[in-house]
Amino acid sequence: MKILHVVEDYSIESGGLRTVIKDLNHYLNKAGFFSCILSSKEEKLDNIFIVNTSKPWLYSKEWIKKITLINEEYNFDVIHIHGVWTYPQYKSAQFSIDNKIPFILSCHGMYEPWLWKKGTVKKKIYFNNVAKNVFKKANFIHAITPDEKHNLTKLFNKESIIEIPNLISDSKDVFLKDKIKEKYILYLGRLDKKKGIDLLIEAFSKMKNKGVKLKIAGKINEYKSNLDDLIERLKIDNQVEFLGLISGDKKQTLISNAHVLVAPSHSEVIGMVNLEAAILKTPVITTHQTGLKPEWNNNGGRLINPNLKELIIALDEILEWDVEKRNKNGEQLYNFVINNYSWSERFKDWLELYKSCQIK
Repeated sequence: MKILHVVEDYSIESGGLRTVIKDLNHYLNKAGFFSCILSSKEEKLDNIFIVNTSKPWLYSKEWIKKITLINEEYNFDVIHIHGVWTYPQYKSAQFSIDNKIPFILSCHGMYEPWLWKKGTVKKKIYFNNVAKNVFKKANFIHAITPDEKHNLTKLFNKESIIEIPNLISDSKDVFLKDKIKEKYILYLGRLDKKKGIDLLIEAFSKMKNKGVKLKIAGKINEYKSNLDDLIERLKIDNQVEFLGLISGDKKQTLISNAHVLVAPSHSEVIGMVNLEAAILKTPVITTHQTGLKPEWNNNGGRLINPNLKELIIALDEILEWDVEKRNKNGEQLYNFVINNYSWSERFKDWLELYKSCQIK
């Protein structure tokens, strides 16, 4: 079977989306499929197809030319579209329909209710008048969590919405924490209002434990000025450190040595950083709105609602843990993620979905 993945941004800046697609592409090729990626952005060593464009909506006539050209060479059995808001996704779906190629749409949480509330009129007009008419013809629409599946069912009124969670590789090297050099709380991800970073900063300022630092890792953008203003108002300038974009081994080390990773997002579909931290045996505080199983709470992590009171309580509790208890909970969370969110346990779900496209 030959599969083409289409995604607007495959660079490191796309965060967890890159990780999800990169791993899926890897495991498909490893299983004997032919799987490749088409995007507008890549990293230096990536081996993918590219359409260079920086125009609004990522518009370019080259998308249809590129898809046509590589389809003539490979004759794809399935086109897997990731994301919903830009021209490459729309045009790929249209191409699939016109050429009678089965296609899967992975929305990656981009239609979640919190984002609709914060969205623009333009997005609603685009969805209702353009995208919906094309995307509803997908052979399958992929949801990452039960909540996303429920929400997508309301938008598309479609039975063929399949739930498969974000998955993580269990083959990473794990560094156990045995000595405290510097005790810190870590946020790692995009600097964005949706991510609840402002909530974390305020909760951090009100914790009982004052002998700890907050490290924020993510590409610096305009939103940082909002966070700087908040930090200055709370008078915690010396306790908060912005690290910028961190990747590779440095990222793993940063996560591994954190006392706890905190991802207090208002809206997320699991969030790869939660799984990445768990696989490195670092405890994680995140929110119910990420769609993780409730059992996360009983397996070394904490699920809260994204509000100040619950976050302060969770931080105060976990910062009371000594190294031994922290490592024990990290180990427990690791085992939970392996059983529920690992490629080794759940890759078969993707294989069944792709094969079903040929039957429908």
